[in-house]
Amino acid sequence: MLRNNDNKINSIIGPEVEVDGDVRVVGSILIYGKINGGVKATGSVRTAKGSYIKGNIESKDANISGNIDGDLKVENKTILEKNCDLKGNLTTGIVVIEEGANFDGICNMINNGKPEKDTSSSDDFESSIASEED
Repeated sequence: MLRNNDNKINSIIGPEVEVDGDVRVVGSILIYGKINGGVKATGSVRTAKGSYIKGNIESKDANISGNIDGDLKVENKTILEKNCDLKGNLTTGIVVIEEGANFDGICNMINNGKPEKDTSSSDDFESSIASEED
């Protein structure tokens, strides 16, 4: 079975390129240019300083350093870098917001379908304290 290395950039949209329409990529993409449409990637989406996307982004991971006017839905980790300007909602597993990033929207943290850690209820905590005092 062939496995795609998601850390490897498979596609690049250069700084002089403007795309009108949705972009779909198998693997990861690095965007320097302008996209008037959504971006879907099976790997990561990286946007460079000065890039612009007017549309939603869906990917496994995202490093955002450009201007985004749309929602992000990221399965794993999203990094909003210092030059980022995100106007839209963010749904992600992990978020890192660097100092200087602009984010105007709502952030929803998801657990990626992983089972939640077993945390004891406050009743169990209180009963364990009470048993220690006996």
